Amino acid sequence: MLGLERWRWLAMWAFPPLVLLMALAGGCDDGGVPATATPSTQEQGGVSPEVEDELRSILRQWGSRDARIAYKASTVTRGVREEADILFQWRPSLKQWRMDIALADGESGSVIHDGTDLYLCDDAEHACLRLLPEESPVAPLPFVADSEVLADPALVAESVLQQLRTGTTVVSSRTVADIAARCFTSTGLVGVTGALERLEVCFAVDTALLLRAEALAVPQGGQQDSSLFEATQVSGDVAADAFRPPYEVVNVTPTPSSP
Repeated sequence: MLGLERWRWLAMWAFPPLVLLMALAGGCDDGGVPATATPSTQEQGGVSPEVEDELRSILRQWGSRDARIAYKASTVTRGVREEADILFQWRPSLKQWRMDIALADGESGSVIHDGTDLYLCDDAEHACLRLLPEESPVAPLPFVADSEVLADPALVAESVLQQLRTGTTVVSSRTVADIAARCFTSTGLVGVTGALERLEVCFAVDTALLLRAEALAVPQGGQQDSSLFEATQVSGDVAADAFRPPYEVVNVTPTPSSP
C-alpha cells in the first residue's frame, strides 16, 4: 500500500519549504547571459511602476495555451546538493496539470490534477492516492501555491510581485530553452520568510510560460543555500491521457458518514 508520508516527502522535495526559497526548485546552468538591466528605482528598493506594468503585461498571456515543459532542478542545502528532472504538463482550458518528478536516487512519481481531483502517484508502488486539490502537499510551480492560483494570471503576478517588492528589482533579457525571456531579479530581499541575497524569475516573452526561477540565500558559515529551476525543453504537445492516473487509485479523502 502506498504510504502518504513517503509520497509527501517526494513531492515536497521538488519545491522546498517557503521558509527559504518560496517554493522554488533548481536546475541547469544553460540559461544564457542576462542582457542590459533596467533598475526598478533610482535609490530605493522595490518594484517601479514601469517594471510592474511590464510583468503584468507579460503575464496576461499566462495560461493561454497548452504546455509541456521539461525542467532540471537542483537545490543546495547546508552544502548538500540534490537534483531532479521534472516534467510539467498543463491544459489550462480544462484546469488540468501534471508534474512528473524523477529524483537522482531513482525515486519517482507524479502529481496529477484532472480538473476535479488531485492524485499522488508512486512509480515504485504502482498506486495513486486521491486527494482534494486543497490537500496537495506540493505547489504546481514556483510562485504558484495551488490550482486556483495556477488558473489566474492576476494571482500569479501578485505572488511574484509580493516577493520582488522586498528587494531591489531589475529587468533583463535572457534565452532559456531557445525561447526569449524577460527576467525579473530582486536583490537584498528581507521578509517574513527570511533573507535572500537574490531572487529571479523568468517568463517567456510571447507565452508567459515560466522558464526559470532561482533563489540564493544570504551566505552563512561559509555556505550558501540555493535553488534553481530551469526549463530545458518546451512544447505544446500534451497527450490526451496525460491527466489520467496511470495506476490503481486509493481514495484517502474521508467520505461523510450517512446520518
